Amino acid sequence: MIYKEKVLLLHRNALIQEKIFNYLHENDYAVIMANNAENTFSLAKSMKPDIILWGDALTTHSKQVIRKIKSSPFGQNIPIIALIPDVELFERYEIEKDGISDVLDTMPKLPDLKLKIRSHLANRRRILQYEDKLRRLRALNELEFQLIQTREVIRACDLVDDYILNTYGVQALLTLVFNNKTKEYDYKSFLTPDTKIQQKLSTIFELKIWQKYFFANPKLETGRIVDHYILELFSTIGLQGVAFYQFPLQAMGKQIGFIIAGIGDEKDFNKEKIDEISQLCTALSSRVLQIRSIFAQTPVTREDTSAVKHLFLRLNEDEISNYLSQQLLSTLRADVCIYFNYNEGFRFLYPQYCYRSDKDENIFEDEKPPVLMLKDYPTFEQFLESRKMSVHYNLSEKPRKDLQAMAELAGKTYNSLLIFTVKVGNEIKGFFLVGAQNGLKRFTRSDIHRSEQMIQRATSALIESRVVRQAQVTIKQLDRIFDLSKELTLENDIEDLLKKIGKAIRRTLGWNIVLVERRNLYNARYENVCALGLKESEFELLKQTYPDSLYLALKDHCYKISNSCFYDHEKGDGAITPADQKRFQRSIGKEWDDEDWILVPIQSRGRELGYIAVNDPVERVRPTEEKVRSIEYFANQAAVALENASLYENLKSSELKYRLLAETMTMGLVTCDFNGSIIYVNKSLSNMLKYERSESLLQQNIFDLCSNKTRNDFEKGVLQMIKSGKDEKKNAKEGIEIELLANDNTYIPFKIYLTDYYQQTKKVGFLGVLSDMRPQRRIERLKADFNSMIVHDLRSPLNIIQGYIDIVRNQVVGQISEEQSDLLFIAKENVDKVLKLIDNFMTASKMEAGKFDLEMETHSLNSVIEAVYEHNLVLAQKKDIEMSIDLDPNIALMEFDKMRIEQVLSNYISNAIKFTDKGGKVEIRSKLVKEYNELTSEESMAVHVAVKDSGVGIPYDEQDKVFNKYEQTEAGKDASLKGTGLGLAICKEIISLHKGEVWLESEPGKGSTFYFSLPIKPLKI
Repeated sequence: MIYKEKVLLLHRNALIQEKIFNYLHENDYAVIMANNAENTFSLAKSMKPDIILWGDALTTHSKQVIRKIKSSPFGQNIPIIALIPDVELFERYEIEKDGISDVLDTMPKLPDLKLKIRSHLANRRRILQYEDKLRRLRALNELEFQLIQTREVIRACDLVDDYILNTYGVQALLTLVFNNKTKEYDYKSFLTPDTKIQQKLSTIFELKIWQKYFFANPKLETGRIVDHYILELFSTIGLQGVAFYQFPLQAMGKQIGFIIAGIGDEKDFNKEKIDEISQLCTALSSRVLQIRSIFAQTPVTREDTSAVKHLFLRLNEDEISNYLSQQLLSTLRADVCIYFNYNEGFRFLYPQYCYRSDKDENIFEDEKPPVLMLKDYPTFEQFLESRKMSVHYNLSEKPRKDLQAMAELAGKTYNSLLIFTVKVGNEIKGFFLVGAQNGLKRFTRSDIHRSEQMIQRATSALIESRVVRQAQVTIKQLDRIFDLSKELTLENDIEDLLKKIGKAIRRTLGWNIVLVERRNLYNARYENVCALGLKESEFELLKQTYPDSLYLALKDHCYKISNSCFYDHEKGDGAITPADQKRFQRSIGKEWDDEDWILVPIQSRGRELGYIAVNDPVERVRPTEEKVRSIEYFANQAAVALENASLYENLKSSELKYRLLAETMTMGLVTCDFNGSIIYVNKSLSNMLKYERSESLLQQNIFDLCSNKTRNDFEKGVLQMIKSGKDEKKNAKEGIEIELLANDNTYIPFKIYLTDYYQQTKKVGFLGVLSDMRPQRRIERLKADFNSMIVHDLRSPLNIIQGYIDIVRNQVVGQISEEQSDLLFIAKENVDKVLKLIDNFMTASKMEAGKFDLEMETHSLNSVIEAVYEHNLVLAQKKDIEMSIDLDPNIALMEFDKMRIEQVLSNYISNAIKFTDKGGKVEIRSKLVKEYNELTSEESMAVHVAVKDSGVGIPYDEQDKVFNKYEQTEAGKDASLKGTGLGLAICKEIISLHKGEVWLESEPGKGSTFYFSLPIKPLKI
C-alpha cells in the first residue's frame, strides 16, 4: 500500500479551500479540511498530519491554538504554512515565534504551494530520520558504557542480545562465546519465538558445526550467510528468518565467538544497522577479553539488587540512613554502627542513629548526643579532606583519642573502627562509623566492598528521587515562565511587562521583596520599574542610601552565586578574595538577614539592560544556586522583552536612516536577484556609469555589463554565496574586482562587496556596495610605467652580460678550462633566472595597469601541449620523474593566444617537476567537456587541461591563496624551491582574459592537480 502524505487544511474562504483541496488531492495528497481553529487542533491530534496549511486569520486565539499544536508531542515536527495577506517585517518575526514555518499569500499560486509543501515535507523527513538515528546512537553509547561497567561475560552478552532484539527487530538470535582455556562456552543463547526449541537447546549447542564452520574459520567476516548447507541447518534447528547475517566476535586477532541474526524484513535491515551491530560486537569482544584477564581470579556472583533499589526509592534520606545503619551492622558482623549527619556550612557532625549488636533499637532515640564540631576531631577531619570512600583504623595498634571519643557515644569502648562516607552527587551528607570491640577484628576487602556498594545503591536511589523532586519543582516554575513568555509576545508596553515579571518572581519563587530597574541606554542611569513588598517610606530610604542604584553600589562587593551576586552585610564593602568565596559557599543554607541582597543582572549580548534585586525569602535561609537560577530564568525573559522593545524602536528609525544613506553615499549601491537582474541602483552608481537616470539601469543584467575577464570571478563569487553562504563574509570583507560597461561604452573598474538580499525573510538575491577603482588604477598605471623603465634599464646590461658569457663559453676569445666553463654555465643560468624574473615582473605590472593584451589566433591546443611536454621532458628525466600525456582527440582547432597558453602550461609543468621528488610522476591531460552556468542556466563547450603530480601537496589552509600575487605556500618558501609568487597569478590573469578559469585539487603529502579551462567559441570563417 502506497503511503499518502497527510495535509490538514484550514481556510477562511470556502471557495479557495475547496480549490486547494482538489489540487492537492489530484497530486496524491490525503487532505482533510478543518472548520475552525479548535477543530484544527482536535484533527491534528487525531490524524497527526504531515503538514498544516493555516488560512484562517491570525487572531490571538489562533496563535494560541498554533502554539498549543507546536508544543504538543504530536505537533513538534509538523510544519505550518500560514496563508495570509502580506505582513510587515516585525509582524512576520512575531509569526515565526508563534511556530509558523512559512508564509504564502491568502490565495497562493497552486504550483508554488505544491513546491513549498514538498520542500517542508522533505525537510521534516530529514529531521525525523536524524532524530531516529540520534536515538539509536544514544542507546548504543549507553549500552557500550554498561558493557564497560559489567564484570561478567554472561551479563555483557545478555545486554548485547537484548539490545539487538529490541532495536533491530530480528526474528531469531544465536550467540556463542567459547573459552579456549576451559574448552567450554562462557555464553550460549538461542532466542526465538518458538517455545518448542527451548526443550532441545542443549542438543543444538553441542552441534559440531559451530566449531568446524565458525570457530575454526579465522577469516570469518561480517555479512550475509549464503552457504546452502548452513542455511538448511538453520531451517532444521528452527532458526527463523528470510535472511541470516553473521557477526564474528574477534579481539586481538582471536575469534572468541559469533552472533547469528535471523532477519524478517531484509529491506529494513540496511548497511547502517549492520555496521552498528558490527561495532557493538567489537565492543563486546574487547570487554569479554578484559573480563577474562582482569577478573579471572575473582569470579563475580550475581546479586539481585532490584528489590533493594525499589525499597530505597520509597524511603527518604533519614529512613535510608536508619536502614543502612542496621544493614551495615549485620553485613560487617560488627558490634556497633553510628550514623553522623554532616553540615558542610558549619562543619559539624550530628549523631543521628546508633545500633549495637546487643540491642535492636536506636540508642539515640530517647536521648540525643551533643553536636560534634569537626575542628575538635582532627583525625576525622583529615579523613574528610582525603575524599576517600572508606578507611579503617586499629586503635589497639595506634590510639586516636578523637575517634575513640566518637565511638564511645554508643556507651562502650571500640578498638577496630571503619568509617564510610555518604555522598549524594558531589555533596557529603554524612558518615557511618562501624566498630568492633576486639582490636584484632579485621574487616575483609570483600566485606568493605559490599558495604560500599550498598551505600552507593542507596545514594543513587536518593539522587534519582531528588532529581525527580527537583524536576517537578523546576517544571512548575518553567510552566509559569512559559505562561509569562506567552504574555510577553502579546504585550506592547515594556513597563507592564517588567512589572508582570516582578510579580511572577514574588508569587512563584517565594521572595517577599522584589525590585526591578531598567537601564536608560541614553544616559546609563537606572530607572525603577517596580518595588514590590516595600512600603513607600522604605523605598525612599533605599533610594537615599543608594542614589545611583542598589546594583551599582553593591555589585563590586558581592559574592558570585551562579551568574548573579550575593551581598553579605557582614562582609560590607571590602574586596572579595578567593578564600572569602570559598567560605561563602559553605555558608549556603545559613539563616537569611534582612540586610542581605540577591542581585540578578538583566543582560543581553554582553550589555546590561537592568537588574532584579530580591530580599526576604519565605524560607529565611540563604538560597542555593538552583534557586538563584530560577530568578535568572525570569531575568532572561526580562532581557528578551527589553531587547525586543529596543529592536522595535531601532527598526522604525533605521528604515529612514538607511534609505537616506543609500541615496547620499558616495559609493555605488546595487541590488540584484540571483540571475543578475538589477532591482535597485543608487544615484552615485548611475552617475559613475554615466546614466542620467537610475531607472535606465533597472532590469539590465549586471553580469552582461561585466567585462569578459572579470565576469567569471563575479559569477563564481555570487554562486558560492548562493550554495553555502560560507564565502559571504569573505566577499563582504575582501570584495571582488569587476569592470562594468558605462553608458559611453567604456569599462569602469570597481571593487564590489557582496551580502545577502532578503525579501519577507527569504534570501532572493544579493546587495553589492561598489567602490570606484579608477584612482587606484591611475596610480597602478604610473607604477607600471615606472616599473617598465626600471625593467628596461635592468634588462639591457643583463643581455650584454649574457652575450659576453656566451662568447667566452664558445671560446671565441680563447681557450678556457672545463672548470671555467662550468662556472660560466652557472653564471648564465643565474642570468637566465634574473631575466625570467624581470619578464614576470614586467608582465605583472602590465596586468595591474590594464595594458596586457592577447593576440588571438587559431591553433591546435593539443599540439601546443605536446610541444611544451617535449620541451620539459629532459628536465623531468634529469630528476628521474616519469612524465606522461593523455590528450582528448575530439578537441578541434580553437582561438587562443599561443604564446600565453604556452606560458601557462610551462609554469604548471615546471612547478609540478619542481615540487615532485625523485622517482615521482607527472601527468598532463586535456578533455573536452560541457559546462553549465548555474546562474544563467546556459550550456557551453570548453576544454579542461590538467597537470597532475605526486609531489608534496598543498596544505588545505593555503590552497585559497595559491593564485594570488606574491603569495607562496610553505613548501614554496624552501630556499631550493623559492620563486617570486607571480607565476600562478600571471597564469590566472591569462586564463581570465581567455574567459576561462583556474583551480586546483590537492591533498598534503599525496600531490596536486592544477587545472585551467578554455571556452570553445565557433570559429569565424
